[in-house]
Amino acid sequence: MQSQTACTAMAESSLTVHEVYLHYLNSGGFFDEFEMDAYLHGLAPLPREERDCIARAVNELIDDLLARGAPHRRPRASYSRIA
Repeated sequence: MQSQTACTAMAESSLTVHEVYLHYLNSGGFFDEFEMDAYLHGLAPLPREERDCIARAVNELIDDLLARGAPHRRPRASYSRIA
């Protein structure tokens, strides 16, 4: 599930929900932090565009960590698949 890959990537990279939420908002995200947190924990669905915006925020923050010299490659958040 897409939310699980985001949670795993966040945990492995020590990213907080608040950090990801701020980046998500700055990337054009629409939902509030509570709704995003519920989605990440599998408690609430979000539209595909918002799920992908969250995945992009997580992956961009991981890219920032790697650019600053994080010691190894980290898991990534997955994007939705368009049929």
